[in-house]
Amino acid sequence: MKKHIYSIICISAALAMSSCGKFLEEYSQDEIRPNSANDYLELIAGEIYYNTNETPVHTYLDIMTDDCEEFASNGGLIPSDRRNEGFGYYTWQASPEHQITGTLNSDQAWAFYYHQILIANMILYDVDDKNGTEQEKAQAKAEAYMVRAFAYFMLVNLYGEPYDPEKFPDALGVPINDLVGSENRKFQRASAAEIYEQILSDGENAIAQFGLSGQNTSIYRWNEAAANVFMSRVCLYIHDWDKAISYADDALEINANLWNFNTKLAEEGIGDAADEDDEYFFRKNNPEILFSFGYNNNAFFATGATGMFPASKNLRSMYIEGDLRLDNNDGAYIRYLGSSLFGGGKRYCPFKSNPISVSYTNAYGKAIRTVEAYLNRAEAYAMKGGENLQDAIDDINMIRRNRFTPETYKDLTAGTQEDVITDVRDERRMELCFEGHRWFDLRRWDRPSITHTFTPDIENPDIVETYILEENDPAYTLPIPEEVYERDTDIENISRPARNPK
Repeated sequence: MKKHIYSIICISAALAMSSCGKFLEEYSQDEIRPNSANDYLELIAGEIYYNTNETPVHTYLDIMTDDCEEFASNGGLIPSDRRNEGFGYYTWQASPEHQITGTLNSDQAWAFYYHQILIANMILYDVDDKNGTEQEKAQAKAEAYMVRAFAYFMLVNLYGEPYDPEKFPDALGVPINDLVGSENRKFQRASAAEIYEQILSDGENAIAQFGLSGQNTSIYRWNEAAANVFMSRVCLYIHDWDKAISYADDALEINANLWNFNTKLAEEGIGDAADEDDEYFFRKNNPEILFSFGYNNNAFFATGATGMFPASKNLRSMYIEGDLRLDNNDGAYIRYLGSSLFGGGKRYCPFKSNPISVSYTNAYGKAIRTVEAYLNRAEAYAMKGGENLQDAIDDINMIRRNRFTPETYKDLTAGTQEDVITDVRDERRMELCFEGHRWFDLRRWDRPSITHTFTPDIENPDIVETYILEENDPAYTLPIPEEVYERDTDIENISRPARNPK
């Protein structure tokens, strides 16, 4: 007999649970029983897509990288010091969930993504027996496969060991949950290789089902173009260059649009010049967006706070004259704020969002874009080398042509393979900054040493501490959230060194 738990109340309760051994328990007798494939599509919308707006997770990703630094001032529009809760991540502490005061800020990403995996499991287990056309069932399965693939991708890159070709088969991944109901089972980590096999299988199944459904063109749901971009990303992570190129090609055959920053979208016949979202890079008429999956809310980029984590000098220095992604007033990606209203000083903050007390990007802030397909393909070409180097540079120039003013733009030229790889990585960093890619990219490339400074007392700005993430540091992998590990110590945790100021 099949075991099912259909209560949305019950499903939501699972999100708050930390025990890996109890991904789902029955908290209510109220049941909502899906009868059709469309019911499952509504479940995905309500419990996956819309729910991402209510539960900000891993907002700490960027502050662990070289894309951020600290800003500390005893003046400001609001008194909050946003650095306190991010201290553990910004300085790569052994227990990063703790604020500087010791207060625990629970990392919710583990529960969040396993909740999504559970819903996907339920749908894939049951949807073929429900009412609906074959096309509707294919759509439900395609989206469920993609939800599960993306969840495992995030989990293994947060809590699994980084990809290393030499030890990949033995690298620690995360647990695989194949349950569809409540069962008291202990879970242990699968290998990273097994997790990537799961991701690739789910992604391939999803693309096949999208081909059968033939009905989804909405940017608000997983779709074939976005799935191909995601799969090209996954293939980069495991060094399958040919497949990364192939998936990127498939995505760009569906939609190859790039937004030329020299033109207002309204001038191109897209949207309204008076659009209330016109200040945002992420907005409904951005032709690059393939899949939009929620708001991006992040307190660490609050421009009005006395303490925050703005864009680093290192990142800002990469944008040269004529690059419209950075501007002293209204750059599309990073904006400069130097007004005394915000406590004085120069601070550069992400402009893909519009932060004052908390960053906010409206409903399009988390997205998969066509530009990533170009970047993924360029990186794969660069890693293949030889005659592919010019193809890599051609893709990078395609992006840059749409980002620079015409009078300042110059094509890059293909040099050595090392030069081209550097050009591709630099462009990826500038183009995808503050979209959650940088930490994962550093993990999968060379895990370099990073130095962050921190001012422990905002009233004494001359006293500054220095923290160093060493090359290949174990802290490139996050520990399992404390609330999870306390309840399920069977899951092997990854030891991180104590981090003291230098």
